[in-house]
Amino acid sequence: MPILFNNSLDDPLIFDGNDSFSGGQFSASRDNLMPANSYDIGKNIDIDPFGNAATRRGGLLQIAYLTWEDVAVNWEAEESLWEGLEAPVVSCAYFDTGPNEYILVADGAGYIKAISEGGATQAVTGATYTGTNVRFAQMGSRMYFTDESAALRYIDSALADQSIVAGKVTDIDITEQGEGYTSAPAVTFSSGSATATANLGYGGKVVSVTITDAGSGYSATTPPTMTFAAPPSGGTQATGTVRITQTPSKPKLLVSQKNRLFATSADSSVPVDLIYVSDVIDGESWDLAANQIVVGDDGDPITAMMPWQENTLLVFKERSIYSVDTNPLKQPWEWEIKLINNRTGCVADKTVQQVGADVFFLTRQGVQSIQTIQAGTRTDVSQPISTPIDEYMERINKDALGTCCAVYWRNRYFLAAPLDSATTPDTVFVYNKQVEAWCGFWSGWEPRTFVISAFEGKLKMNWGDQQGYFFTWGDSTAEASTTAADYKDAGEDYESYIITRAYRYGDTWGDKIGYSVQFNLENNHSTDVTGNLYYYKDLSDSAQTLATSVTLPANTGLIRKGYNLISKGRFNQLQFKIQADGGRLALQSVQTSAFGQPIDPQICRH
Repeated sequence: MPILFNNSLDDPLIFDGNDSFSGGQFSASRDNLMPANSYDIGKNIDIDPFGNAATRRGGLLQIAYLTWEDVAVNWEAEESLWEGLEAPVVSCAYFDTGPNEYILVADGAGYIKAISEGGATQAVTGATYTGTNVRFAQMGSRMYFTDESAALRYIDSALADQSIVAGKVTDIDITEQGEGYTSAPAVTFSSGSATATANLGYGGKVVSVTITDAGSGYSATTPPTMTFAAPPSGGTQATGTVRITQTPSKPKLLVSQKNRLFATSADSSVPVDLIYVSDVIDGESWDLAANQIVVGDDGDPITAMMPWQENTLLVFKERSIYSVDTNPLKQPWEWEIKLINNRTGCVADKTVQQVGADVFFLTRQGVQSIQTIQAGTRTDVSQPISTPIDEYMERINKDALGTCCAVYWRNRYFLAAPLDSATTPDTVFVYNKQVEAWCGFWSGWEPRTFVISAFEGKLKMNWGDQQGYFFTWGDSTAEASTTAADYKDAGEDYESYIITRAYRYGDTWGDKIGYSVQFNLENNHSTDVTGNLYYYKDLSDSAQTLATSVTLPANTGLIRKGYNLISKGRFNQLQFKIQADGGRLALQSVQTSAFGQPIDPQICRH
């Protein structure tokens, strides 16, 4: 509504703008129908706690693929062995053994290497993989890993690769305790070198067996038989069944939950909805027949698993989602399995991330959340979290969904995805949980895997990329202490910009003549930032120049840049682009005004 008048022109002066940008990118809507504090597009833009739209922090290069010709070092004079990373970085995990901490990295050459704090890299002795993907899961002081091809293995605290040998005696299941024994009966195996000792309880009953030598070389599918020595006259002889170590065939997905490992299989002879479960606190002991669960039993392949609240294991499939109550006081075959949703599934296991009390993941329709789905079950309405940027979700290459990855870090969900014809992630979308909005898209990063490290208790977000580089996000410095160097990727500048929503000045029907626009910015660095300003008329895709090479002076908390719009001609709606080739661009608000052009209705008299 008009609040000022221009007496000379007799036209009302009307206003529009953004007080903040906490509504985030809302590009799936028409530019003139966006929420008040949202914007059209944000490239390399983050939303700070005050609702300002500011350039994101840069990535610090820690480890890179080494090009020997580019390094001016006399390698013959070096006493240490260089271990770099081969492109691409396939997967990584943080490995905390207590006294030592590492980031384990599966690189493009088929090796697993360990990065210590500071970026020193070493090969893990004997650790290689042959599949197309690697999954890690730590249990105790061991990091187990799978590659969809070889048998399950683990890396110990000494950074040595260890095989899991099937065919060892792990336990004896007491099928009949017997009674009347006056001393522990001898335990005899039908073959092999295994030995064990029986333990007696009340009434001369055998209550347990301690394996003193697990032996080796037993068949993983046909365990030996065993017998207990006969009791004194009048007693009942105890009986038992031998359990042998087994390993899942071609283990694929792997997670650790409640001191057990859970694994699916890439073996075509194994049902796609079956999960193998290890023994408690023993990733080397698997009873493939007894300790397995079938989730759904509908042929819908399992695509991801996620340990969640309390005893819950979330199991994502291509077209459905289940929860499994992995109660440690019950056996796997007693666990309760519940259907959460039978219309939505997950398309990439590395996109599943716990976000506060919720879980986000990528579907074919975009990013969904467990809480949204559960709410939709009750209301029959379940919009993806990514609905405001849906047109970007539609551009994700559906043939390369498996390469997508994500991480949740400091109230932000980062999703790396390949757009259009890209076959590996080339764009990162960022959802700010604090303001419940998408910041936009970030370019210049090509993450294949994210990992949170905690060297000496200092949490940091890291990623390995398609080019064999390993980065740490430079967000640990307090904003007031940052410099221009904190806004570079590996020392290189990157562009950032924001395109506002289309301002209608509260008037949908009438044309306007622009009067003014003021951009309120800030620059807390000791160096100037240079920006460029553009405007668009009436939802046009063609930008027109408002001002170029605009200097944003250093160490200035409020920078007001105002421009006259009268010469820009008539329009119905107007939007602006604020852009910088490098440095920190920080936009606080936009204030714009225009003269509303009155509409005189035709008055008919009879």
